Amino acid sequence: MLTERRMQKIIDKLIKNVQIDMDVLDTNGLIVASSDAARVGELDPAVKEFAIGDNDAIFIDNNRTYTKFAVDKNMTYFLSVEGTNRVSRNYSMLIVSMMDAYLKSNYQRLDKEEVMRRILLGQLGELDLQELVRDYKLELGLPRVVFLIRTFGMEAEAAYQILIKAFPRNQCDILVPIDGMTVCLVKAMTEDMEPDELMQLGSAIEETIENEAMIKAYIGIGNVRDNLFKLGESYNEAENAIAVGKIFSINNRTFRYDSLLLERFLHKVPLELCEQYSKIMFTKEYKKLLNEEMITTIDKFFENSLNLSETARQLFIHRNTLVYRLDKVQRVMGLDLRNFHDAVTFKIMMMLMDRYMQEC
Repeated sequence: MLTERRMQKIIDKLIKNVQIDMDVLDTNGLIVASSDAARVGELDPAVKEFAIGDNDAIFIDNNRTYTKFAVDKNMTYFLSVEGTNRVSRNYSMLIVSMMDAYLKSNYQRLDKEEVMRRILLGQLGELDLQELVRDYKLELGLPRVVFLIRTFGMEAEAAYQILIKAFPRNQCDILVPIDGMTVCLVKAMTEDMEPDELMQLGSAIEETIENEAMIKAYIGIGNVRDNLFKLGESYNEAENAIAVGKIFSINNRTFRYDSLLLERFLHKVPLELCEQYSKIMFTKEYKKLLNEEMITTIDKFFENSLNLSETARQLFIHRNTLVYRLDKVQRVMGLDLRNFHDAVTFKIMMMLMDRYMQEC
């Protein structure tokens, strides 16, 4: 993100003249700028309990001095310097003052990416938002949707450099760096664009990043919003789509929020209930039944809407072989997957077990 890049530039200049070990952390404890580039992206848990509320501006932990500061009233960071003596404290205060002065002088010169980033994260008050929309000539009522691209590691910058070629700054679409693992595409919608096209675009983004940079990423797609002030809702939906999709669709990496209705519902089921039903349905006998071949068969059967002939054709097996496998499931589990009610019951139970296995 732009603010964090600027803080890194300040640190780079300082360490040329002052030999001091320092980090800048966000409120989650993520190191976003550092005198040692290798530490960027690491977590420092010391700041979490001080991130919320009116705590002391300075505290000490593990031979480091931490100083809390705000870039503006919506963005809080911590400066961490090595040492706990008076010199370290004075350095902290001096560096924080320098950052505050430099960043405030640049606050009014935000680029469109940073404005959109703050809109997505809800870091702008209504009056500030209205002023920035007017200053940057952002169309308020243009339908837009958020694509959230989250890399497996701290590779968002590389993904951004690839995608900026496909979505240049002079177009209606805006590519927004969020953090070290996240980039967002705010996509302007056209009247003839269908939901399936959003999934196709998400899959194309995923494939492009992987093919050109060998970077794996999840793609979350929110719902369309026709008001710029509500775009943060689409961002939250895209984030939720990834969180839910990773659990229930392990073979996919592109997820659209409004196509995950059942998955979102099951994601809210308490883990205690997931465990309870998993133990009821999936004993050792059931696990022996549900080997890789059987699970592949069942998944393909569901994909083909319980159509025996089409499933057998796609699996390259005889129809009677498929019937034999489904009969075996019925004998062991008491569920006839050719029956819609039993098929739904089995599917839901499997999804609950998948969630329990991944989260416990």
